[in-house]
Amino acid sequence: MKFKLVLLLSLITLIGYSQEPSVRSPKILMKIPLGKSILLEHHTIKFVEVLEDSRCPKDANCIWAGRAKILVEISLEGMETIQKEIIFGKVNPNESDYLFLVNTSLKKASAYQLNPYPSSEYNLDTKEYVLLIAIEN
Repeated sequence: MKFKLVLLLSLITLIGYSQEPSVRSPKILMKIPLGKSILLEHHTIKFVEVLEDSRCPKDANCIWAGRAKILVEISLEGMETIQKEIIFGKVNPNESDYLFLVNTSLKKASAYQLNPYPSSEYNLDTKEYVLLIAIEN
């Protein structure tokens, strides 16, 4: 009886470990330079303006991490264009890491990062800003 019980538990353990974990599709990052736009299916996403960049320089010690606020325009062919403010920087601890922009029938686009990150040794020209968009299937 003990042999059958051990055999059954071994079989259950092997079945449990032999299952392959689910694989998520990779995120694709697209760059949108300031003033430029990308087309995602029938949606156009345009990086319009940097409204604020108070992020703490990466080589400095700050009391507050700061934030960056940008303006994007999202339009669908034949529809009205909407403007959306995106804030990078955890204002709310429950805020998600990705900031949702567009959800199409095949893809989901989220604001991922604003580059370059400020540095105390380098004066940033506003023309250098690039918005990274994460695209998932």
